[in-house]
Amino acid sequence: MNQHHSGRKRNLDLATVTRPDKKEKVREILHDQEDYEPLKKRVPISLQKSKYAADMWRMITDELLTKKSILKDVDVSMVESYCMSYQIFRDSYENIQKDKAVTQLYEIALDGDGNPIVDEHGKYQRNYKGNKRNPAVNNLNDAIKNMKTIGAELGLSPSSRAELLPKQKKNEAETAPNPFGKVVF
Repeated sequence: MNQHHSGRKRNLDLATVTRPDKKEKVREILHDQEDYEPLKKRVPISLQKSKYAADMWRMITDELLTKKSILKDVDVSMVESYCMSYQIFRDSYENIQKDKAVTQLYEIALDGDGNPIVDEHGKYQRNYKGNKRNPAVNNLNDAIKNMKTIGAELGLSPSSRAELLPKQKKNEAETAPNPFGKVVF
């Protein structure tokens, strides 16, 4: 039997595991997790001066630590990386809103002798040179990719959350509050 599960994530929900040998393995894994200290709710020093990152830390620890007890102290760097990516995402988006995603580039037109051409109003004539992409666009895209990857590991996407958390009954799922309702986009 392949012990690596062919790249699939292991089901750690005792309520849905049916085979006795697999139930025992899940119990062992869950028991081993008890040895780790829970993740601390206090915002790390590295995030305290970053408004959005600190807010995201609080939201993640409130939702995934208090209510589900999923996160452990060994996960601090992963949660911190997610929060930093969220800060970069927000900063980049604000920069794009302010400076636009693309800037048009012009150069001053020159005559045959290399002197600038001036129009009848005393303004330099400009020639369109092309467009320049705002570097914040790349930062935004990278932050989104990082958030998607790390978020899936932490259970912050609907599909990964469904895999990590115990299965809910149908009526519980319909009345469950949105854990991201507090996030401001």
